Amino acid sequence: MEIVIEIEGWWLMPTSDTGGALEEIQIFANSPYSVQVFEVLTDGPTTGRALAEQTGASRSTVSRILTKGESRGWIDSEGSQYELTDMGETMTNEFHDFLQTVKGIRHLGEMIRFLPPPARELDPRYLRDADIITPTETNPVKPFDYLAEWIRAANKKRSLARLAVSRFVELIHDQSVQGQLDTESVIEASWFDTLGAEPKQIPIWQTRAERGDVLVYDGDVPISFHIIDRTVGFWLSEDDQNGVEGLVVTDDPAVVSWARSLYEDYRAEAKPLNPTMLPEA
Repeated sequence: MEIVIEIEGWWLMPTSDTGGALEEIQIFANSPYSVQVFEVLTDGPTTGRALAEQTGASRSTVSRILTKGESRGWIDSEGSQYELTDMGETMTNEFHDFLQTVKGIRHLGEMIRFLPPPARELDPRYLRDADIITPTETNPVKPFDYLAEWIRAANKKRSLARLAVSRFVELIHDQSVQGQLDTESVIEASWFDTLGAEPKQIPIWQTRAERGDVLVYDGDVPISFHIIDRTVGFWLSEDDQNGVEGLVVTDDPAVVSWARSLYEDYRAEAKPLNPTMLPEA
């Protein structure tokens, strides 16, 4: 069956290459067991009976999947043994990655539009198991409560931020003074211009400036996140707004590595907070 698409009055048919690619994708997508069968085969040669036992599919379903795979050159067979060809292994791995990306997008749901620009560079598959903490009617500050408890249990924290929230300024200071938290922050320099409205916090910042655990970045910081021990959490918000839509928390190694690298990039261009930058208490 030919697929026809209408765009602004023009009728288009996909090219033969596109149509062929879609047909090959359908081999994975048409049956919930297809991906499972191919993934089991990535572990090495096996029999149709073993594939049925490991996937829970019927023998006839497994047979159809194997037949389609052989017709594409993705599977070779010898007697009752089946194994992936190089092409089949590549197709299976690539489709697996694509499937994880789709799962990540579905998991993020409507929150995907609040991803800060740097986080949009991440493949959504790395966020498929992330915790997404959002405000609720009964607890509109739920993301902040979550972060507070997270900090109380932490040993080490590195933060890149557009601004500092007063609640966390005091908590982080207390945890650090008590020797419970190794902390360092890179904060957008322009935020310190607003510190005069929080005179009670100025002594805390003076202490932190003397400790040297705050750096200021003279420019725009497009994302706020915290690397706490081996986990990263970044804030969701509207573009160029400081309002919070939620907090995404994950220990996925790819995301943690990305956050650490980004933090070091901004840290390299930041300067230690100088007490002279602070207003008088």
